Amino acid sequence: MNGSDSRLVQTAVIGDPNSGRAIILPTDADELTRWRRRHPNYTYWCGNQLGGCGNELSDRLYRDKVCHFAHRPHTSCHRTATGAASADHLFIKDDLAAWAGRNRLKWRAVARNLGSGPGDAVDFKVGTARRQHVRFQFSRLPHAEWQRASRRLSDEAATLDWVFGPGTAQPETMEELYDEYGYLLRFRFETHGAVRRIRLRAEDPRRSTDWVPLDDCALTSEGLRIPGVEPRRRSGASRSAEARSGRGAEPMRRSREEQVLAVREALVSAARLRTRPTWEALSRSAGSDLLGFSVLDRVELLVAVEGTEGDEVSPLLSALIRTEEGDPPAYMGNVVAAVGYGTPATTAVLKRWCQREADRAFAVYGVPSRTPPPRLLLTADGRLTAQHSAEPARNQTIVHVQGGPVRHSPRRKPESQFAGVPLLRDTEIRHALRGARQRRGPRPRYAAALLARAEEALTRLPEPQRSLLVAEMATTRRWLDGRPDTPARNPRKSRRAKNAAETKTAATAKKSGQKQKKQRGKKPKNPLQGARPLPGFSDAAPKKRPK
Repeated sequence: MNGSDSRLVQTAVIGDPNSGRAIILPTDADELTRWRRRHPNYTYWCGNQLGGCGNELSDRLYRDKVCHFAHRPHTSCHRTATGAASADHLFIKDDLAAWAGRNRLKWRAVARNLGSGPGDAVDFKVGTARRQHVRFQFSRLPHAEWQRASRRLSDEAATLDWVFGPGTAQPETMEELYDEYGYLLRFRFETHGAVRRIRLRAEDPRRSTDWVPLDDCALTSEGLRIPGVEPRRRSGASRSAEARSGRGAEPMRRSREEQVLAVREALVSAARLRTRPTWEALSRSAGSDLLGFSVLDRVELLVAVEGTEGDEVSPLLSALIRTEEGDPPAYMGNVVAAVGYGTPATTAVLKRWCQREADRAFAVYGVPSRTPPPRLLLTADGRLTAQHSAEPARNQTIVHVQGGPVRHSPRRKPESQFAGVPLLRDTEIRHALRGARQRRGPRPRYAAALLARAEEALTRLPEPQRSLLVAEMATTRRWLDGRPDTPARNPRKSRRAKNAAETKTAATAKKSGQKQKKQRGKKPKNPLQGARPLPGFSDAAPKKRPK
Protein backbone atom coordinates (compact mmCIF):
# COMPACT_ATOMS: atom_id res chain seq x y z
CA MET A 1 0.00 0.00 0.00
CA ASN A 2 1.55 3.32 -1.02
CA GLY A 3 1.36 6.59 0.82
CA SER A 4 -1.60 7.92 -1.18
CA ASP A 5 -3.82 4.87 -1.67
CA SER A 6 -5.45 5.34 1.74
CA ARG A 7 -6.77 8.79 0.73
CA LEU A 8 -8.95 9.97 -2.14
CA VAL A 9 -6.78 11.84 -4.66
CA GLN A 10 -9.07 14.41 -6.28
CA THR A 11 -6.56 16.64 -8.11
CA ALA A 12 -3.87 16.02 -10.71
CA VAL A 13 -2.09 17.81 -13.54
CA ILE A 14 -2.59 17.10 -17.25
CA GLY A 15 0.15 16.16 -19.67
CA ASP A 16 3.36 15.53 -17.69
CA PRO A 17 4.73 15.64 -14.11
CA ASN A 18 5.97 19.27 -14.43
CA SER A 19 2.71 20.59 -15.86
CA GLY A 20 0.88 23.45 -14.15
CA ARG A 21 -2.46 22.62 -15.77
CA ALA A 22 -4.57 21.30 -12.90
CA ILE A 23 -7.83 19.36 -12.88
CA ILE A 24 -10.40 18.24 -10.31
CA LEU A 25 -11.70 14.81 -11.28
CA PRO A 26 -15.53 14.70 -11.55
CA THR A 27 -16.83 12.66 -8.62
CA ASP A 28 -20.05 11.51 -10.33
CA ALA A 29 -19.84 8.46 -12.61
CA ASP A 30 -21.96 9.98 -15.41
CA GLU A 31 -19.95 13.22 -15.34
CA LEU A 32 -16.67 11.30 -15.50
CA THR A 33 -18.00 9.28 -18.46
CA ARG A 34 -18.79 12.47 -20.36
CA TRP A 35 -15.37 13.88 -19.42
CA ARG A 36 -13.61 10.81 -20.84
CA ARG A 37 -15.53 11.12 -24.11
CA ARG A 38 -14.55 14.77 -24.50
CA HIS A 39 -10.86 14.22 -23.60
CA PRO A 40 -9.88 10.67 -24.59
CA ASN A 41 -6.14 11.47 -24.92
CA TYR A 42 -5.56 13.17 -21.56
CA THR A 43 -2.99 11.68 -19.19
CA TYR A 44 -2.98 12.54 -15.50
CA TRP A 45 0.03 12.91 -13.21
CA CYS A 46 0.77 13.38 -9.51
CA GLY A 47 2.46 16.67 -10.39
CA ASN A 48 5.59 18.12 -8.83
CA GLN A 49 3.83 21.49 -8.40
CA LEU A 50 1.23 19.69 -6.27
CA GLY A 51 3.92 18.28 -3.99
CA GLY A 52 3.42 14.86 -5.58
CA CYS A 53 5.69 12.04 -6.62
CA GLY A 54 5.58 12.74 -10.36
CA ASN A 55 4.08 9.34 -11.27
CA GLU A 56 1.15 8.76 -13.58
CA LEU A 57 -2.36 8.45 -12.16
CA SER A 58 -5.42 6.60 -13.44
CA ASP A 59 -8.98 7.87 -13.14
CA ARG A 60 -11.21 5.36 -11.36
CA LEU A 61 -14.92 5.31 -12.20
CA TYR A 62 -17.32 3.94 -9.55
CA ARG A 63 -21.10 3.70 -9.44
CA ASP A 64 -21.34 3.00 -5.71
CA LYS A 65 -18.78 5.54 -4.39
CA VAL A 66 -16.89 8.70 -5.27
CA CYS A 67 -14.73 8.63 -8.40
CA HIS A 68 -11.09 9.55 -7.81
CA PHE A 69 -7.52 9.29 -9.08
CA ALA A 70 -5.31 6.38 -8.05
CA HIS A 71 -1.61 5.59 -8.28
CA ARG A 72 -0.36 2.62 -10.22
CA PRO A 73 0.49 -0.48 -8.14
CA HIS A 74 3.75 -0.46 -6.17
CA THR A 75 4.04 3.34 -6.30
CA SER A 76 5.41 5.24 -3.31
CA CYS A 77 4.06 8.77 -2.78
CA HIS A 78 4.14 11.06 0.28
CA ARG A 79 1.92 13.84 -1.01
CA THR A 80 0.13 15.47 1.93
CA ALA A 81 -2.67 17.47 0.25
CA THR A 82 -4.97 15.55 -2.12
CA GLY A 83 -8.38 17.24 -1.74
CA ALA A 84 -10.18 19.57 -4.15
CA ALA A 85 -8.40 22.63 -2.70
CA SER A 86 -4.90 21.16 -3.08
CA ALA A 87 -4.49 22.66 -6.58
CA ASP A 88 -5.87 26.14 -5.82
CA HIS A 89 -2.43 27.74 -6.20
CA LEU A 90 -2.37 26.43 -9.79
CA PHE A 91 -5.93 27.49 -10.53
CA ILE A 92 -5.19 31.03 -9.32
CA LYS A 93 -2.21 31.27 -11.67
CA ASP A 94 -4.54 30.42 -14.57
CA ASP A 95 -7.02 33.09 -13.46
CA LEU A 96 -4.25 35.69 -13.06
CA ALA A 97 -2.82 34.88 -16.48
CA ALA A 98 -6.21 35.34 -18.17
CA TRP A 99 -6.92 38.54 -16.19
CA ALA A 100 -3.51 40.07 -16.98
CA GLY A 101 -3.90 39.20 -20.66
CA ARG A 102 -7.28 40.91 -20.88
CA ASN A 103 -5.83 44.01 -19.18
CA ARG A 104 -2.59 43.93 -21.22
CA LEU A 105 -0.32 43.73 -18.17
CA LYS A 106 3.29 42.58 -18.07
CA TRP A 107 3.09 40.06 -15.30
CA ARG A 108 4.67 37.12 -13.53
CA ALA A 109 3.13 34.68 -11.04
CA VAL A 110 5.22 32.40 -8.83
CA ALA A 111 4.06 29.82 -6.26
CA ARG A 112 6.02 29.87 -2.99
CA ASN A 113 6.84 27.07 -0.55
CA LEU A 114 7.06 28.64 2.92
CA GLY A 115 7.60 25.37 4.75
CA SER A 116 4.42 23.32 4.41
CA GLY A 117 4.11 22.82 0.65
CA PRO A 118 4.44 24.36 -2.81
CA GLY A 119 1.10 26.15 -2.47
CA ASP A 120 1.78 28.24 0.65
CA ALA A 121 1.60 31.53 -1.28
CA VAL A 122 1.42 32.93 -4.81
CA ASP A 123 3.27 36.15 -5.71
CA PHE A 124 1.77 38.17 -8.58
CA LYS A 125 4.02 40.96 -9.89
CA VAL A 126 3.23 43.55 -12.54
CA GLY A 127 5.73 45.91 -14.19
CA THR A 128 9.43 45.88 -14.96
CA ALA A 129 11.27 48.26 -12.57
CA ARG A 130 9.65 48.76 -9.13
CA ARG A 131 6.87 46.28 -9.59
CA GLN A 132 3.42 46.28 -8.11
CA HIS A 133 3.16 43.20 -5.95
CA VAL A 134 0.10 41.23 -4.80
CA ARG A 135 0.64 38.24 -2.49
CA PHE A 136 -2.08 35.62 -2.13
CA GLN A 137 -1.51 33.90 1.23
CA PHE A 138 -2.75 30.27 1.34
CA SER A 139 -1.10 29.05 4.58
CA ARG A 140 -1.48 30.50 8.08
CA LEU A 141 1.42 32.89 8.70
CA PRO A 142 2.57 33.90 12.22
CA HIS A 143 2.39 37.64 12.84
CA ALA A 144 6.15 38.04 13.34
CA GLU A 145 6.86 36.24 10.05
CA TRP A 146 4.28 38.38 8.27
CA GLN A 147 5.94 41.55 9.59
CA ARG A 148 9.38 40.44 8.37
CA ALA A 149 8.01 39.41 4.97
CA SER A 150 6.03 42.63 4.66
CA ARG A 151 9.10 44.77 5.34
CA ARG A 152 11.20 42.80 2.85
CA LEU A 153 8.59 42.82 0.07
CA SER A 154 7.78 46.52 0.60
CA ASP A 155 11.42 47.41 -0.01
CA GLU A 156 11.28 45.65 -3.38
CA ALA A 157 7.91 46.92 -4.69
CA ALA A 158 6.16 50.17 -5.45
CA THR A 159 2.90 48.88 -3.96
CA LEU A 160 2.23 45.76 -1.90
CA ASP A 161 -1.16 44.15 -1.27
CA TRP A 162 -1.80 41.04 0.86
CA VAL A 163 -4.84 38.89 0.06
CA PHE A 164 -5.57 36.22 2.67
CA GLY A 165 -7.33 32.91 2.29
CA PRO A 166 -9.73 31.46 4.88
CA GLY A 167 -8.15 31.37 8.36
CA THR A 168 -4.69 32.49 7.22
CA ALA A 169 -4.48 35.94 8.89
CA GLN A 170 -3.55 36.26 12.55
CA PRO A 171 -5.61 38.73 14.67
CA GLU A 172 -2.55 40.95 15.14
CA THR A 173 -1.97 41.02 11.38
CA MET A 174 -5.60 41.92 10.75
CA GLU A 175 -5.43 44.73 13.30
CA GLU A 176 -2.32 46.20 11.70
CA LEU A 177 -3.87 46.12 8.22
CA TYR A 178 -7.12 47.65 9.52
CA ASP A 179 -5.06 50.43 11.05
CA GLU A 180 -3.00 51.10 7.90
CA TYR A 181 -5.55 50.60 5.10
CA GLY A 182 -8.93 50.48 6.82
CA TYR A 183 -9.78 47.04 5.42
CA LEU A 184 -8.47 43.52 4.79
CA LEU A 185 -8.48 41.70 1.44
CA ARG A 186 -9.76 38.11 1.33
CA PHE A 187 -10.06 35.40 -1.33
CA ARG A 188 -11.86 32.09 -1.71
CA PHE A 189 -12.51 29.58 -4.53
CA GLU A 190 -15.68 28.27 -6.15
CA THR A 191 -15.75 24.98 -8.05
CA HIS A 192 -16.92 25.10 -11.68
CA GLY A 193 -16.81 21.66 -13.25
CA ALA A 194 -13.22 20.42 -13.33
CA VAL A 195 -11.66 23.77 -12.27
CA ARG A 196 -11.94 26.30 -9.45
CA ARG A 197 -12.26 30.09 -9.83
CA ILE A 198 -11.10 32.76 -7.40
CA ARG A 199 -13.37 35.34 -5.77
CA LEU A 200 -12.20 38.39 -3.77
CA ARG A 201 -13.69 40.87 -1.32
CA ALA A 202 -12.66 43.58 1.16
CA GLU A 203 -13.80 43.48 4.79
CA ASP A 204 -13.47 45.44 8.00
CA PRO A 205 -14.87 44.77 11.50
CA ARG A 206 -18.20 46.38 10.56
CA ARG A 207 -19.01 45.14 7.06
CA SER A 208 -17.76 43.34 3.97
CA THR A 209 -18.14 43.85 0.24
CA ASP A 210 -19.62 41.21 -2.06
CA TRP A 211 -17.47 38.39 -3.44
CA VAL A 212 -16.41 39.36 -6.96
CA PRO A 213 -14.31 37.70 -9.71
CA LEU A 214 -10.93 39.07 -10.80
CA ASP A 215 -12.49 40.73 -13.83
CA ASP A 216 -14.34 43.13 -11.52
CA CYS A 217 -11.08 44.23 -9.84
CA ALA A 218 -8.42 46.64 -11.07
CA LEU A 219 -4.74 47.21 -10.42
CA THR A 220 -4.21 50.98 -10.06
CA SER A 221 -1.23 53.08 -9.06
CA GLU A 222 -2.36 52.66 -5.44
CA GLY A 223 -2.55 48.88 -5.67
CA LEU A 224 -5.32 46.30 -6.02
CA ARG A 225 -8.77 47.91 -6.05
CA ILE A 226 -11.90 45.94 -5.03
CA PRO A 227 -15.37 47.31 -5.99
CA GLY A 228 -17.22 48.89 -3.11
CA VAL A 229 -14.26 50.05 -1.00
CA GLU A 230 -12.12 53.15 -1.14
CA PRO A 231 -8.39 52.77 -0.37
CA ARG A 232 -7.20 54.57 2.74
CA ARG A 233 -3.45 54.62 2.22
CA ARG A 234 -2.24 57.61 4.19
CA SER A 235 0.61 58.52 1.84
CA GLY A 236 1.29 55.53 -0.40
CA ALA A 237 2.86 52.15 0.19
CA SER A 238 6.41 53.46 -0.21
CA ARG A 239 6.10 55.72 2.83
CA SER A 240 4.45 52.91 4.80
CA ALA A 241 7.36 50.65 3.92
CA GLU A 242 9.82 53.27 5.13
CA ALA A 243 7.91 53.66 8.39
CA ARG A 244 7.86 49.89 8.99
CA SER A 245 11.54 49.49 8.17
CA GLY A 246 12.59 52.43 10.35
CA ARG A 247 14.03 54.43 7.43
CA GLY A 248 13.09 57.86 6.15
CA ALA A 249 13.34 61.36 7.52
CA GLU A 250 13.62 62.13 11.19
CA PRO A 251 10.09 62.52 12.60
CA MET A 252 9.12 66.10 13.31
CA ARG A 253 8.38 66.91 16.95
CA ARG A 254 4.89 68.25 17.55
CA SER A 255 3.39 70.23 20.39
CA ARG A 256 1.74 68.40 23.28
CA GLU A 257 -1.70 69.60 22.19
CA GLU A 258 -1.18 68.17 18.69
CA GLN A 259 0.01 64.87 20.10
CA VAL A 260 -2.96 64.62 22.49
CA LEU A 261 -5.43 65.33 19.69
CA ALA A 262 -3.77 62.82 17.33
CA VAL A 263 -3.69 60.05 19.98
CA ARG A 264 -7.34 60.60 20.90
CA GLU A 265 -8.41 60.46 17.23
CA ALA A 266 -6.40 57.26 16.71
CA LEU A 267 -7.99 55.61 19.78
CA VAL A 268 -11.50 56.63 18.71
CA SER A 269 -10.81 55.16 15.26
CA ALA A 270 -9.60 51.91 16.85
CA ALA A 271 -12.76 51.72 18.99
CA ARG A 272 -14.89 52.30 15.91
CA LEU A 273 -13.15 49.37 14.20
CA ARG A 274 -13.40 47.28 17.41
CA THR A 275 -9.62 46.76 17.59
CA ARG A 276 -7.07 47.18 20.40
CA PRO A 277 -3.76 48.62 19.14
CA THR A 278 -0.30 48.17 20.58
CA TRP A 279 1.73 51.28 21.31
CA GLU A 280 3.64 50.70 18.05
CA ALA A 281 0.39 50.47 16.04
CA LEU A 282 -0.92 53.57 17.82
CA SER A 283 2.27 55.41 16.88
CA ARG A 284 1.81 54.52 13.23
CA SER A 285 -1.67 56.08 13.34
CA ALA A 286 -0.99 59.07 15.58
CA GLY A 287 2.58 59.91 14.53
CA SER A 288 5.97 58.22 14.50
CA ASP A 289 7.36 60.75 17.02
CA LEU A 290 5.58 58.72 19.75
CA LEU A 291 7.73 55.62 19.18
CA GLY A 292 10.59 56.88 21.35
CA PHE A 293 8.41 57.78 24.34
CA SER A 294 9.49 56.41 27.71
CA VAL A 295 7.00 54.81 30.09
CA LEU A 296 6.69 58.06 32.06
CA ASP A 297 6.09 60.06 28.86
CA ARG A 298 3.39 57.59 27.77
CA VAL A 299 1.58 57.87 31.09
CA GLU A 300 1.64 61.68 31.01
CA LEU A 301 0.39 61.75 27.42
CA LEU A 302 -2.47 59.28 28.07
CA VAL A 303 -3.55 61.16 31.20
CA ALA A 304 -3.70 64.33 29.10
CA VAL A 305 -5.78 62.46 26.50
CA GLU A 306 -8.29 61.31 29.14
CA GLY A 307 -8.38 64.45 31.25
CA THR A 308 -8.85 64.43 35.02
CA GLU A 309 -12.58 65.13 35.33
CA GLY A 310 -13.40 61.45 35.95
CA ASP A 311 -16.41 61.25 33.62
CA GLU A 312 -18.60 58.29 34.58
CA VAL A 313 -20.18 57.97 31.15
CA SER A 314 -17.28 58.22 28.67
CA PRO A 315 -15.05 55.13 28.45
CA LEU A 316 -11.33 55.27 29.19
CA LEU A 317 -9.93 55.13 25.66
CA SER A 318 -6.40 54.40 26.91
CA ALA A 319 -7.66 50.99 28.10
CA LEU A 320 -7.69 49.89 24.44
CA ILE A 321 -3.88 49.78 24.35
CA ARG A 322 -2.43 46.31 24.72
CA THR A 323 0.89 44.48 24.53
CA GLU A 324 1.86 41.91 21.90
CA GLU A 325 0.52 39.21 24.27
CA GLY A 326 -2.91 40.89 24.40
CA ASP A 327 -2.63 42.14 28.02
CA PRO A 328 -2.81 45.80 29.10
CA PRO A 329 0.62 47.39 29.64
CA ALA A 330 1.82 47.53 33.24
CA TYR A 331 1.84 51.35 33.19
CA MET A 332 -1.90 51.38 32.47
CA GLY A 333 -2.50 51.03 36.22
CA ASN A 334 -0.83 54.41 36.72
CA VAL A 335 -3.09 55.96 34.09
CA VAL A 336 -6.22 54.54 35.78
CA ALA A 337 -5.08 55.89 39.16
CA ALA A 338 -4.15 59.31 37.78
CA VAL A 339 -7.54 59.78 36.13
CA GLY A 340 -9.23 59.00 39.45
CA TYR A 341 -10.77 55.54 39.05
CA GLY A 342 -8.63 53.80 41.70
CA THR A 343 -5.45 51.73 41.68
CA PRO A 344 -5.82 48.09 40.50
CA ALA A 345 -4.18 45.80 43.07
CA THR A 346 -3.18 42.95 40.72
CA THR A 347 -2.52 42.31 37.05
CA ALA A 348 -5.71 40.23 36.82
CA VAL A 349 -7.80 43.10 38.18
CA LEU A 350 -6.18 45.53 35.72
CA LYS A 351 -6.82 43.16 32.81
CA ARG A 352 -10.48 42.67 33.68
CA TRP A 353 -11.00 46.41 34.28
CA CYS A 354 -9.39 47.37 30.96
CA GLN A 355 -11.41 44.72 29.09
CA ARG A 356 -14.63 46.22 30.45
CA GLU A 357 -13.53 49.71 29.39
CA ALA A 358 -12.66 48.37 25.94
CA ASP A 359 -16.17 46.89 25.67
CA ARG A 360 -17.58 50.26 26.73
CA ALA A 361 -15.52 52.03 24.04
CA PHE A 362 -16.71 49.56 21.38
CA ALA A 363 -20.32 50.22 22.44
CA VAL A 364 -20.03 54.03 22.46
CA TYR A 365 -18.00 54.54 19.29
CA GLY A 366 -19.05 51.45 17.31
CA VAL A 367 -21.38 51.63 14.33
CA PRO A 368 -24.16 51.37 15.26
CA SER A 369 -23.58 52.59 18.80
CA ARG A 370 -25.31 50.97 21.76
CA THR A 371 -25.70 51.47 25.47
CA PRO A 372 -22.36 50.68 27.13
CA PRO A 373 -22.10 48.23 30.02
CA PRO A 374 -21.44 49.73 33.47
CA ARG A 375 -17.92 50.58 34.57
CA LEU A 376 -16.28 48.20 37.05
CA LEU A 377 -15.69 49.97 40.36
CA LEU A 378 -12.54 49.51 42.45
CA THR A 379 -12.42 49.45 46.22
CA ALA A 380 -9.91 51.40 48.28
CA ASP A 381 -7.55 48.41 48.34
CA GLY A 382 -7.70 48.00 44.53
CA ARG A 383 -10.16 45.10 44.33
CA LEU A 384 -13.29 44.84 42.22
CA THR A 385 -16.47 45.68 44.09
CA ALA A 386 -19.42 43.30 44.40
CA GLN A 387 -21.50 42.73 41.30
CA HIS A 388 -24.51 44.68 42.53
CA SER A 389 -22.48 47.85 43.02
CA ALA A 390 -21.52 47.87 39.35
CA GLU A 391 -25.08 47.43 38.06
CA PRO A 392 -26.65 50.51 36.42
CA ALA A 393 -29.39 52.38 38.22
CA ARG A 394 -32.80 51.05 37.13
CA ASN A 395 -35.57 53.35 36.00
CA GLN A 396 -38.33 53.76 38.58
CA THR A 397 -41.96 54.78 38.13
CA ILE A 398 -43.54 56.91 40.89
CA VAL A 399 -47.29 56.35 41.29
CA HIS A 400 -49.04 59.05 43.32
CA VAL A 401 -51.67 57.51 45.60
CA GLN A 402 -53.31 58.60 48.78
CA GLY A 403 -50.80 58.34 51.57
CA GLY A 404 -47.68 59.23 49.53
CA PRO A 405 -45.74 58.03 46.49
CA VAL A 406 -45.18 54.33 45.93
CA ARG A 407 -42.09 53.30 43.97
CA HIS A 408 -42.42 50.49 41.43
CA SER A 409 -39.36 48.92 39.86
CA PRO A 410 -39.64 47.58 36.28
CA ARG A 411 -40.70 43.99 36.02
CA ARG A 412 -37.93 41.49 35.51
CA LYS A 413 -38.14 38.03 34.10
CA PRO A 414 -38.27 35.39 36.79
CA GLU A 415 -34.74 34.29 37.65
CA SER A 416 -35.88 30.68 37.82
CA GLN A 417 -35.52 30.32 34.06
CA PHE A 418 -31.84 31.31 34.40
CA ALA A 419 -31.08 28.84 37.19
CA GLY A 420 -27.50 27.62 37.12
CA VAL A 421 -26.36 30.13 34.49
CA PRO A 422 -23.63 32.58 35.55
CA LEU A 423 -23.97 36.28 34.74
CA LEU A 424 -22.21 36.54 31.36
CA ARG A 425 -21.35 39.45 29.12
CA ASP A 426 -23.33 39.57 25.87
CA THR A 427 -20.20 38.74 23.86
CA GLU A 428 -19.55 35.60 25.97
CA ILE A 429 -22.94 33.89 25.53
CA ARG A 430 -22.12 32.49 22.07
CA HIS A 431 -19.04 30.69 23.41
CA ALA A 432 -21.04 29.49 26.44
CA LEU A 433 -23.65 27.91 24.14
CA ARG A 434 -20.93 26.03 22.29
CA GLY A 435 -19.46 24.84 25.58
CA ALA A 436 -22.86 23.76 26.88
CA ARG A 437 -23.13 21.13 24.14
CA GLN A 438 -19.88 19.57 25.40
CA ARG A 439 -20.63 19.86 29.12
CA ARG A 440 -21.12 16.90 31.41
CA GLY A 441 -24.17 16.53 33.58
CA PRO A 442 -27.65 18.03 33.01
CA ARG A 443 -26.72 19.71 29.77
CA PRO A 444 -30.20 20.22 28.22
CA ARG A 445 -31.49 22.32 31.14
CA TYR A 446 -28.31 24.39 31.25
CA ALA A 447 -28.40 24.96 27.49
CA ALA A 448 -32.09 25.92 27.61
CA ALA A 449 -31.33 28.50 30.31
CA LEU A 450 -28.47 29.86 28.22
CA LEU A 451 -30.85 30.23 25.27
CA ALA A 452 -33.06 32.42 27.44
CA ARG A 453 -30.04 34.59 28.25
CA ALA A 454 -29.19 34.76 24.55
CA GLU A 455 -32.72 35.93 23.65
CA GLU A 456 -32.22 38.93 25.95
CA ALA A 457 -28.75 39.69 24.59
CA LEU A 458 -29.92 39.81 20.93
CA THR A 459 -31.46 43.26 21.44
CA ARG A 460 -28.18 44.69 22.68
CA LEU A 461 -25.62 43.18 20.31
CA PRO A 462 -24.54 44.90 17.06
CA GLU A 463 -23.77 43.17 13.80
CA PRO A 464 -21.96 40.86 13.08
CA GLN A 465 -22.08 39.58 16.68
CA ARG A 466 -25.89 39.34 16.52
CA SER A 467 -25.82 37.11 13.43
CA LEU A 468 -23.16 34.85 14.95
CA LEU A 469 -25.23 34.47 18.13
CA VAL A 470 -28.41 33.68 16.13
CA ALA A 471 -26.55 30.94 14.24
CA GLU A 472 -25.19 29.46 17.49
CA MET A 473 -28.68 29.54 19.04
CA ALA A 474 -30.13 27.67 16.04
CA THR A 475 -27.42 25.01 16.32
CA THR A 476 -28.08 24.61 20.04
CA ARG A 477 -31.85 24.25 19.52
CA ARG A 478 -31.30 21.52 16.93
CA TRP A 479 -28.94 19.80 19.35
CA LEU A 480 -31.55 20.00 22.13
CA ASP A 481 -34.33 18.64 19.89
CA GLY A 482 -32.18 15.64 18.99
CA ARG A 483 -31.47 14.57 22.59
CA PRO A 484 -33.75 12.03 24.32
CA ASP A 485 -33.26 13.64 27.75
CA THR A 486 -34.46 17.07 26.65
CA PRO A 487 -37.70 18.06 28.44
CA ALA A 488 -40.67 18.20 26.10
CA ARG A 489 -41.51 21.67 24.88
CA ASN A 490 -44.95 22.97 24.03
CA PRO A 491 -44.93 23.73 20.31
CA ARG A 492 -45.16 27.44 19.65
CA LYS A 493 -48.24 28.52 17.69
CA SER A 494 -48.32 31.39 15.28
CA ARG A 495 -50.56 34.38 15.99
CA ARG A 496 -52.95 33.31 13.23
CA ALA A 497 -53.25 29.81 14.70
CA LYS A 498 -53.89 31.24 18.19
CA ASN A 499 -56.63 33.57 16.89
CA ALA A 500 -58.27 30.71 14.97
CA ALA A 501 -58.23 28.48 18.07
CA GLU A 502 -59.74 31.24 20.23
CA THR A 503 -62.46 31.94 17.65
CA LYS A 504 -63.34 28.22 17.43
CA THR A 505 -63.52 27.93 21.24
CA ALA A 506 -65.82 30.98 21.47
CA ALA A 507 -68.11 29.65 18.73
CA THR A 508 -68.36 26.26 20.44
CA ALA A 509 -69.22 27.88 23.79
CA LYS A 510 -71.86 30.11 22.15
CA LYS A 511 -73.51 27.18 20.36
CA SER A 512 -73.58 25.15 23.58
CA GLY A 513 -75.23 28.05 25.46
CA GLN A 514 -77.89 28.49 22.80
CA LYS A 515 -78.72 24.78 22.91
CA GLN A 516 -79.10 24.79 26.70
CA LYS A 517 -81.35 27.88 26.56
CA LYS A 518 -83.58 26.26 23.96
CA GLN A 519 -83.93 23.12 26.02
CA ARG A 520 -84.94 25.12 29.11
CA GLY A 521 -87.77 26.84 27.18
CA LYS A 522 -89.52 23.59 26.11
CA LYS A 523 -92.21 21.79 28.24
CA PRO A 524 -91.33 18.29 29.29
CA LYS A 525 -93.01 15.68 27.13
CA ASN A 526 -95.80 13.45 28.57
CA PRO A 527 -94.59 9.86 28.36
CA LEU A 528 -98.24 8.65 27.95
CA GLN A 529 -99.10 11.08 25.19
CA GLY A 530 -100.96 9.22 22.39
CA ALA A 531 -101.46 6.08 24.56
CA ARG A 532 -104.86 4.59 25.12
CA PRO A 533 -105.94 5.06 28.79
CA LEU A 534 -106.72 2.13 30.98
CA PRO A 535 -110.34 1.51 32.01
CA GLY A 536 -111.32 3.62 34.99
CA PHE A 537 -108.50 6.15 34.43
CA SER A 538 -108.97 9.41 32.60
CA ASP A 539 -107.46 12.85 32.63
CA ALA A 540 -110.89 14.40 32.81
CA ALA A 541 -112.45 14.99 36.22
CA PRO A 542 -115.32 12.58 37.18
CA LYS A 543 -118.80 13.85 36.31
CA LYS A 544 -121.17 14.67 39.20
CA ARG A 545 -124.46 12.88 39.23
CA PRO A 546 -127.52 15.02 39.61
CA LYS A 547 -129.21 14.75 42.91
